Amino acid sequence: MEAEKTLTNEEIIRELLDLLKKNTMKEQANDVFEICTYVDGLEKKIVSMTEELTSMQDQIKKMQEDTLINNAKKALTEAQERLNARCEQIKSQVSEIKVQVKSTAKNIVDETKAKGRAALYRVTEFVGIKKRLLNVRTAVKDMIVSTDRDIARTALLAKGLREAGQTINNAFHTFADKPEVDYSQKEQKHPFTKAVLAPMKAVKKLLVSMELQLDASIDKLDNLVMNVQFDKEKRMEHTKDKDQKAPDTEREIIYSPMVAEPQEYKYNADAFAARKTSEAILKNMRRAELNHIIILKPIIIYSSINYLFREFLLS
Repeated sequence: MEAEKTLTNEEIIRELLDLLKKNTMKEQANDVFEICTYVDGLEKKIVSMTEELTSMQDQIKKMQEDTLINNAKKALTEAQERLNARCEQIKSQVSEIKVQVKSTAKNIVDETKAKGRAALYRVTEFVGIKKRLLNVRTAVKDMIVSTDRDIARTALLAKGLREAGQTINNAFHTFADKPEVDYSQKEQKHPFTKAVLAPMKAVKKLLVSMELQLDASIDKLDNLVMNVQFDKEKRMEHTKDKDQKAPDTEREIIYSPMVAEPQEYKYNADAFAARKTSEAILKNMRRAELNHIIILKPIIIYSSINYLFREFLLS
């Protein structure tokens, strides 16, 4: 497959990966890259399977022409066509996945350019291909079962044709008064082994590898969602800490009076009148105390002199 046709070499995918990296979303960039790599890998394996099935078709056509072989060729051709049809089905599904990945990437890139970093969280929309990947995995599993069945049937057919050929050969040896050949001591192979079984086994190996890649790509989609959520929580926590450390210049500061009992505050003329009243009361109280002292002081002095005079007479 040409390099420019792979997802990882698509310009829009590279642009999205650059945006993710520049916005400190390296984990998410790695997830997206690996998902694209898995999809590219699926497409490459489909190409390899197509080549194996084409080789199988060519080998069947080159088989010798006889009644027994012709019947076998018909059955093998049908098996090859079934595998090829399933392969084309999977190829079509993978192509649809590629189109969806590129479309999703373009939407994310366009919105990021317009609205900024927050739009990059839309990479979770790649999860939209998960259903398609699951459908491909189902098709691959079905093809593995079908291929196993065709391999088993072809192996039995090859064994029957081989044993039939050995029996015919020994019949001719017997007819010609020659000793029979002990085929148990010889390598048990038949043209079918190269023509059909080898390509079928190669296809089976590719299918198993595809299933593993599909499982990995589905897991990577789930991992992408978790990494995006983690990045959101981390940024929210960072913003919260930043807000708490920043000086709160907008908050209104209210000072409470340091008193034991609540009191009612008065403002303007009312406050001034109340203050004058309090000062007048205090002035009157002080004046009364002074008058009391002035009245009592002569009485106390007179009493003291009178007492001293009485004491003097008595003595």
